[in-house]
Amino acid sequence: MTRAELHSVENHDATTTDPTPARSMSERSEPGRGWHRTVSRGVGAAWWWAILPTLRSGLASPGWARLSTAAASALCRWRVQLIALGVLLTGLTVAVLAGTATPQNPAVLPTLGFLATVGEILAGAAAVVVAVPIVRAVYPHTIRGRVRIRYGFDGWASWWDLHRYVSAHAVRAAAVASRPSIAAAASAPGGRPDPGRIERLPAGRCGTWLGRTVVGPVVGTDCYAAHRDVIGLIAPPQTGKTALLGHHVIDHDGPVMATSTKVDIYDYCAGARAEQGPVMLFNPENLGGLGSTVWWSPVRGCADSQTAAERAGHMVGAAASGDDDGDRWDDWAAAVLCALLMAADLNDRDMATVARWVFNPTSDARTGGAAEALALLTSAPAGRVPAGAADALRQVLATDARKTRDSIFLTLQRSVKFMTDPTIAALVTASPDPARSGAVGSGSAEFDAQAFVAGRGALFVIGSDRAHAAVAPLLAAFTGHVFETAKRVAATRAKGRLDPPLGMFLDEVALITPVPLDRWLADAGGRGVHIEWAAQSPSQLAQRWGARGADTIWNATNVKLVYGGLSLDEDLEAVSRLCGHRHEPVTEPDGRERFERVRVCPPDRLRVLPQWHAVLIHRATPATIVRVRPVWTRRDLRPAPPRSVIEPSTTTPRRTDDTAPAAA
Repeated sequence: MTRAELHSVENHDATTTDPTPARSMSERSEPGRGWHRTVSRGVGAAWWWAILPTLRSGLASPGWARLSTAAASALCRWRVQLIALGVLLTGLTVAVLAGTATPQNPAVLPTLGFLATVGEILAGAAAVVVAVPIVRAVYPHTIRGRVRIRYGFDGWASWWDLHRYVSAHAVRAAAVASRPSIAAAASAPGGRPDPGRIERLPAGRCGTWLGRTVVGPVVGTDCYAAHRDVIGLIAPPQTGKTALLGHHVIDHDGPVMATSTKVDIYDYCAGARAEQGPVMLFNPENLGGLGSTVWWSPVRGCADSQTAAERAGHMVGAAASGDDDGDRWDDWAAAVLCALLMAADLNDRDMATVARWVFNPTSDARTGGAAEALALLTSAPAGRVPAGAADALRQVLATDARKTRDSIFLTLQRSVKFMTDPTIAALVTASPDPARSGAVGSGSAEFDAQAFVAGRGALFVIGSDRAHAAVAPLLAAFTGHVFETAKRVAATRAKGRLDPPLGMFLDEVALITPVPLDRWLADAGGRGVHIEWAAQSPSQLAQRWGARGADTIWNATNVKLVYGGLSLDEDLEAVSRLCGHRHEPVTEPDGRERFERVRVCPPDRLRVLPQWHAVLIHRATPATIVRVRPVWTRRDLRPAPPRSVIEPSTTTPRRTDDTAPAAA
């Protein structure tokens, strides 16, 4: 894709590149206006960014929680309860007698009404006091009470910690600083950001909702992550991961790509996303009985050597393990696959031809094996094939080390194994020309990553986590195609980032879309790509990307959400250490009190977090625990929109070049 082509994409930032509007003639000529605006802006900043947060922090002070605890303890004493019971009976008696009395003198009616009101007030206040012991007895058995009591007040993030980094205020400020469109919407007529307008921006437009706090000095604070942050979810099965991801997909302000092993995320979110833009489904295996609405060829665009190298790297990397021992064969396999993809695209072949070359690694071009690709590259017109592009393929085919060649092609065969499934093969060998493709229906559409990144649509990618990762290489290449396109388009935009940002929500990333996250996360946020990944445990990251790769991913993730249910000691211990320590008072046998340094969230308590709860660890704040409201409880959910489905063919499709089936 050339730079000129990227500039031809509809740029939604064209009208917001310079958010400073020209001042009107009346503003320039009217004396005193500049002084008035300066004072107004200063007063607004003082109110929104100093006075109001201070008032809120006072209301959220932990002193109120301690005061309420002390008051509840005092009200539970038997003398207080006995007095309250007497007041309750007295108030009820007065209210009933005064309310039912029928005096002969009408002048007494106001007095009786006053007495009835006083009796009701006394009875109501006394009933509250009498109910305190009952509430205190029931509260520890509720989910909220168990969390509040078990995980305590101290050591968790304070109100100011949350306000500075993970509040609606924080993500609004980050959005104004990084997105020209948001800055323009929050600017006053003079062109400068207005504090009042900033604080009134919808928080969901500026960041990603993470949940509501349930521990610490204050509860009930909604937490958000900025779109420049990377979010990581560690969630064992059935702990509520989809309940949160659904919110993120629906609320994201911009194009969305969501991957999953189940169709739940599509069912919950497709209808709501259809109100913002087109909805596309890429479901190669037709999971849940849902056919794809778009098709995509991994070969398309591979005439460019850089694109071919990217696709080959993603496909081979997805089929490889996280062990360092396989790196040698993986590099060779990626280089060979790069040459095969380039040869196919330069000669108008499809993925079925590439699979045939991989499953037939012969050095004789007449047999139609991999040597045919080498012959096509060698005979290509000058300038179309970069120097050295075919060297890896030539060396592998010419080597006498049969074991080496077999190891390389075995890796390649795992990378293109998805072509042995006729349903998947039909989806990746389609053609824009209906006369050349019998694999798709008339309503099919080729996926256009460039238009997708520039719009506000939603792309749902569904794939199974079958053994040997049959479909993972295809989905990894497809996801990589979207990410690389986003990077190229972002380079042409204001500040070098997409506005609105692209949201990539990668559920079960280690199973179905094992893309090189350890390299992506470093600068994705700076390009306007908001990445959220989800895995079942930290050890699953190490299994896929290796120990060093998993450490890189973990360190580059700004916002971590860890659900309960982890069982490995090393996983629990690592998260518990991140939660930090607190000082807890301990009474000695002689009555003296000392403070002991203990974990804020010990491993045993981390393991038993209730469902819909997660520990939130932000890079700049102490940890806290948040509760998530399941996405299926939202009132704005809509049925999935009607789909133009690509129907799979019953047999592996053939192209006009009469290629053989992909299977060996």
